[in-house]
Amino acid sequence: MSSKLTCFCGSKLAFDQCCQPLIFRNVQAQIPEQLMRSRFSAYAMGNGQYIYDTYAKSSQASQSVRDLNDWSETCKWIALQIHSINNNNLIENESAEQFVEFSAFYITDGVLCELRENSRFVLEVPLSESTLKNGKQDLEWRYIDGDILKHNELAKITRKELCPCNNFPTTWVIKKGKKYKQCCGN
Repeated sequence: MSSKLTCFCGSKLAFDQCCQPLIFRNVQAQIPEQLMRSRFSAYAMGNGQYIYDTYAKSSQASQSVRDLNDWSETCKWIALQIHSINNNNLIENESAEQFVEFSAFYITDGVLCELRENSRFVLEVPLSESTLKNGKQDLEWRYIDGDILKHNELAKITRKELCPCNNFPTTWVIKKGKKYKQCCGN
């Protein structure tokens, strides 16, 4: 995969300037929205390990890398839309939970779907280390869980119709007016 491609998360930045450094562990998310975007990109790439690793400790027991990989690979993740970010009290209370409401659009079995969720994030000590940086515990943002607000099938897609990725301004797929069979359906 070329790192010069537009990022999967729809930020309009190149992948190597957006989510790639997070997924490859070169940097860590500074805010919950960054983590949300990188998790979407990891789903689009089929990187279940990163998705698993960015779950909060309390949530990892109910997950498996294999299940995450299976779900990410059975879907063609085409667009992410951020609706709202609740990061009030971020500076005053770093341990407070933060929320990001988003819609993820994906295609599975020829059906366009929308998953709208209000995701909950928290700062915690990474599983692999408990280091101190400048005398302070190193904390990272982690995904706890989310309230699913909507999970709908939006449309059945025929192979000869315009690919649905053309309808999303945040899609990472190169839009050239291609039919579904020549674009996301191949």
